[in-house]
Amino acid sequence: MTNGQRTEQAYLEPLKKKVGRSIALTIRFSNRDPLSLIKELRRPRSDLDSFDEAWIVVDHDGENRSDFLRACGKLSKKSRPVHGVVSVPCFEVWLAAHYCQVRNYQDQRDARRHYAQIAHVREGEKSLPKDFPWDAVAEATQRCRLVGIPEPELDTQGPCPSTTMPHLMRGLGLL
Repeated sequence: MTNGQRTEQAYLEPLKKKVGRSIALTIRFSNRDPLSLIKELRRPRSDLDSFDEAWIVVDHDGENRSDFLRACGKLSKKSRPVHGVVSVPCFEVWLAAHYCQVRNYQDQRDARRHYAQIAHVREGEKSLPKDFPWDAVAEATQRCRLVGIPEPELDTQGPCPSTTMPHLMRGLGLL
């Protein structure tokens, strides 16, 4: 699940084809803040228990996401973990890392501008180019944070810039 409206959707939807038949991947999008997503998943009709795992992908958006990550932990069961994936300052950090080493972004706007430059898309465009480097996932796991900074632990929020998307990629068997 993600609260990203278009960029995350443009990246996550094609992953269904990439994970193969061994993993059934269901992606849901909700235009709500991260804690509202948690409330939605707490409802009896959320069908959360029908999944083996749940991953919720959100942007930092200039907000500390510790409460969101704790709430994910509270939703988890031994038989069905719920993981929070936080991209700081935004999901474009993960996208940019497919092309090159990320740099020290001042804010979301700076990260989005850099991604637009290297992906050759219009700034603010919320889609992936046709020639997006899907085969660079392994490299992206190393380039999605500053050199010398360790990968953030699963279910944590790393420093700016960083993302915990590599954990999701491992969970999907793409690494």
